[in-house]
Amino acid sequence: MPTTVRRWWAPDPGRARLRAGLRAVLGTGLAVTTVLLSGLGLEAALLGGLAAMLALFTVTDPDVRQQVGTTALLPLAGLPVLVIGCFLHDQPLVRSSVFLGVVFLGVWARRFGPRGNALGIFAFMMLFAVQFLGAPPADLVRLVPAVLLALAGAALVRFVLWCRERRTPP
Repeated sequence: MPTTVRRWWAPDPGRARLRAGLRAVLGTGLAVTTVLLSGLGLEAALLGGLAAMLALFTVTDPDVRQQVGTTALLPLAGLPVLVIGCFLHDQPLVRSSVFLGVVFLGVWARRFGPRGNALGIFAFMMLFAVQFLGAPPADLVRLVPAVLLALAGAALVRFVLWCRERRTPP
């Protein structure tokens, strides 16, 4: 193989990264399509796509049952900070302090293994996204259902439609 091709070709034993990427594309696409078809709007679809992608990439528990548990806990970690971020929309100093606190808690949660890591990343990204979008509290009626729909779509893809990983050892 020529060196220019080898530079772009990374080894992927068992095609694990390819499968994970395809699963994420399918799950994120399903989530965004579902949110858009539900009429929640473009910002909600962006947040839903991010939530689905995080659910499909950050949940890395070794056992499928643990993955189901972690995926079920994602809304409990992400939605409270999403709500707090919306209500702190007009208070930049408090919002920044809360942001630093969520960053600290997210990094601290990594000590609890893959589940803590996934929950910490998800909480951080939900707060970051709502701050990036500049969403006021009135947008919660669109953003919360979008996250829940996206997580349901990601779970459907991961545990029903794409269950190849159940038959392969980690």
